[in-house]
Amino acid sequence: PPILFMARRPEDLGLEPDPAPNDSLAEPNDSVEANVEAPASTVESSFTVRQAFHTRAFWLLAAFSAAGFMVQAGVSLHQVPHYINQGLPGPSAALTASIFAFAQIFGSIFWAALGRRVQVRFLLAAAAFVVAAAALATSASATLPTALTSAAAVGVGVGGLHLLVRLAWADYYGREHLGAIRGFAMSAQIGGQALGPVMSGFMFDATGSYQLPLMVFTAAASLAGLLVLFATPPKYPVARTAVSRV
Repeated sequence: PPILFMARRPEDLGLEPDPAPNDSLAEPNDSVEANVEAPASTVESSFTVRQAFHTRAFWLLAAFSAAGFMVQAGVSLHQVPHYINQGLPGPSAALTASIFAFAQIFGSIFWAALGRRVQVRFLLAAAAFVVAAAALATSASATLPTALTSAAAVGVGVGGLHLLVRLAWADYYGREHLGAIRGFAMSAQIGGQALGPVMSGFMFDATGSYQLPLMVFTAAASLAGLLVLFATPPKYPVARTAVSRV
């Protein structure tokens, strides 16, 4: 089975995480042979769950995940019935779901290419604003070309959400306790995904249209984009940790 060939981390195979510090790529020298300790700047800081809970970024990223993925699920699961309600034939409306899915592939590649050059919180905000604009465009789309364009835009934005949220948690809190930290944060993300389609369905039943839920999703994605701009990278509590170990 493939799991037999998997390693838990690059260090288990004698490798460095990407991107490796420049110093680690140099040829071994006398200081390395003498087991001189590496500079502190090259050592990864890994937060514990308790330490993560005491940072502002944790709660902002959790709120972003809840709002962003509420929009993702609410729009993607109701876009086909929305377009049918707008007058598109069933096969044409179903095509928007395929375009949405394929656009996520392109979106993941696009946002990944920017990940090395731009701070992740700015990329998260940009992806959320793309989703917000796409949700607004979806509400106004009544023809096949505009529907396909809106579905593609939603897919590009959602592709960024899926990729960049994972990147943010790893960049901010390190790898050692990432599973536990992500486990707590996933409750917000999954809660948002569960809420979005249900809320959209109830609003449609009440109004006979998807205009209201799409407006709510536009506002929610916009708010998420603004919130995540304040999710600056947390500072590792070095002094507190040092005192606690004495």
